[in-house]
Amino acid sequence: MIKLADKNNNNDENIAQIYDKIVKRILTLSNVAVINFINGIFNKNFPTDSKITYNWTENIKNSLEKTIADTIITINDTEKIHAEAQINNDNTVALRVFDYGYQDALKYKKTENDRLILKFPQSKIIFLEHNKNTPDTVVLELDFGKQGKFEYKIPTVKFLSYSIADLDKQHLVILMPLYLLKLRKEIEKEQSTETALKLKTLMNDGIIKTIEDNERAGNITHEDYIVLMGLLGKLYNHLYGSIQKFKEEGVNEMVTEKLILDTDRIIYDSDNKIRIAEEKAKKAEEKAAKIEEKAAKIEEKAAKIEEKAKKLEEKKALKIAQNMLDSGMTVEQIQNLTELPLIKIKKLQKKK
Repeated sequence: MIKLADKNNNNDENIAQIYDKIVKRILTLSNVAVINFINGIFNKNFPTDSKITYNWTENIKNSLEKTIADTIITINDTEKIHAEAQINNDNTVALRVFDYGYQDALKYKKTENDRLILKFPQSKIIFLEHNKNTPDTVVLELDFGKQGKFEYKIPTVKFLSYSIADLDKQHLVILMPLYLLKLRKEIEKEQSTETALKLKTLMNDGIIKTIEDNERAGNITHEDYIVLMGLLGKLYNHLYGSIQKFKEEGVNEMVTEKLILDTDRIIYDSDNKIRIAEEKAKKAEEKAAKIEEKAAKIEEKAAKIEEKAKKLEEKKALKIAQNMLDSGMTVEQIQNLTELPLIKIKKLQKKK
């Protein structure tokens, strides 16, 4: 679960919830994508067809406070892992990770030789942002009095210390949308043509290219690709979408175009089918050039192809409109860009 240091700051809590939702979503992508992520983060070598079980553990404490350890995952019914994503450092993260692990261990406790055994998951904290004070290991000291002290150690990952090449090499592609944070602090200081260009390059040549390459390599599914591109669009809108300079420099327009890449693939396949049909029609027309009846049939066939093309164009526009709705654009903005009837866009909106 994502947590910010200042729990009393409503704005910080809202920001934390945004990243929390993104992390929850990427951890429920396809089996192959999640196993690749686990292997990369925890240095494991699980086969990509390994069984995944999500322990959506919900516990009620004595104070009636509800806690949810939503990222504890069991692999092949034997090994448990817990990935805790953190937007910044605070002094309670170790306690939270321990508490999640304890609640899960308590739920699945075992008894052997009159001894109660609590098995904790292997945990790791992913710091989405870090600074010089961010530790490599977070430690919770347990003091048992005369029995001694025990240090509960949780290794950390400093996400933005990785290059895109590093993340790609470790098959951590499902974290790619979050790499938009790489330029956040720089953009907070300066919103210029130069930072707009850096952001375009980061997205085009880095994040998006890596997602596309991993789909082609089979490290994620086509459905994963669609989800990751959608999350990238949502996070861009949250972080940078309202910056006027970036609108002027065409960054927002570029993001919108990238959101319809999947639609372009569908249309390409459809266009290819139309091209094949047109080639066949042309051959038939050459053979029946002197026969009026056959020429009429060919003309009729061409008309059907044209009608089909129009329907596909409308389908393309509707798909683009759906992607734009998913990325948070208004109905009016979508109508201006797609020229679709307002009633059809509103109909799509109702289906959401």
